[in-house]
Amino acid sequence: MKAAQFSNGAFTVADVPDAPSLAPAQLRIDVTACGICGSDLSMSKDPCRFVHVAENAGYPLATFDTDRPVVLGHEYAGIVSEIGSAVTDFAVGDRVAGIGLATDTATGIPKIIGYSNEYHGAFGEQIVVDAFWVRHVPDGLSLEHATLAEPLHVGEMHMQQSGLTPADSALVIGCGTIGLGAIVAAKARGAQLVIASEPSPKRRELAAKMGADIVVDPNEQDPIALWNQMVAEGNTLVGQAGAGILIAYECSGRAGILGTLMHTMPFNSRIQVLAAPFGDEVIIPVVGQFRRIAINFGHGPYENAYDITLQRLADGEIDAESIITGRVGLDGVAEAFTALRDPEEHVKILVLP
Repeated sequence: MKAAQFSNGAFTVADVPDAPSLAPAQLRIDVTACGICGSDLSMSKDPCRFVHVAENAGYPLATFDTDRPVVLGHEYAGIVSEIGSAVTDFAVGDRVAGIGLATDTATGIPKIIGYSNEYHGAFGEQIVVDAFWVRHVPDGLSLEHATLAEPLHVGEMHMQQSGLTPADSALVIGCGTIGLGAIVAAKARGAQLVIASEPSPKRRELAAKMGADIVVDPNEQDPIALWNQMVAEGNTLVGQAGAGILIAYECSGRAGILGTLMHTMPFNSRIQVLAAPFGDEVIIPVVGQFRRIAINFGHGPYENAYDITLQRLADGEIDAESIITGRVGLDGVAEAFTALRDPEEHVKILVLP
């Protein structure tokens, strides 16, 4: 099949071997569209570091041989072309999207498609995935728009894990697709106030469109200082002088941000980490203890985050088309990766194999 494979630091369109034969509980899907994820950008920037960190963390889902080609892409939607013998809730021809996990039949270890030399990602014509993680795309929702459920659902998942209540306020730092998903989830769950912090004008505009109450450029205004001022003034936007707490949702993945938040967040607040860098990070743990700040990297229960997000897209609660800022074929993947490293122009680029 045709795919945009990544090897030796570059993308090339090539004929690659088909994904392995189906296990009983797997589907083969003809890919219609796939979004480029921030983790794809991290991997392509330094694949050896990416795999080294995953291996040292004991995280086999994202380990592969960096000396061999890979086909990236896990934010997929497409049409079922083959079903495994144990699959009963899908049929050939179904429109589907989902989370890109495939259990390797040779090892029994689940892999994220794209971060595997055998289980190709969706920057190619076909993928094989475990049916458990696949969902029917609701009628009326385009497959291109359905690809957004995967990155946006990260915001819903972490919103649930953070324990946000209607008394609390959310500070969303970084308004890429994951940050936008966090804004949507915070508003849907009744946050007292949602503040979005983003240096890119285009992304600030999208943050407001997704429902943020206040949008700031952190290069011009400190959002935490703004929050503290509003609480001190008894501003009605934060209720009774901020009866709840402020929860920071770190979605930028920017180096150093965690240490900064630990020093500047209000006492008794929380930090929920949705995006994190792959490099070493220096923090002073006692600062978090002094200020009684809880940091959550993704611990805690959540339910149906993907399904909830897919339905929000289907119901028109999310302006999907405004998030998609570009579309490319396989031969445009390399250029798209370059473009996404400049957040001024793009938010989400789709690959259409």
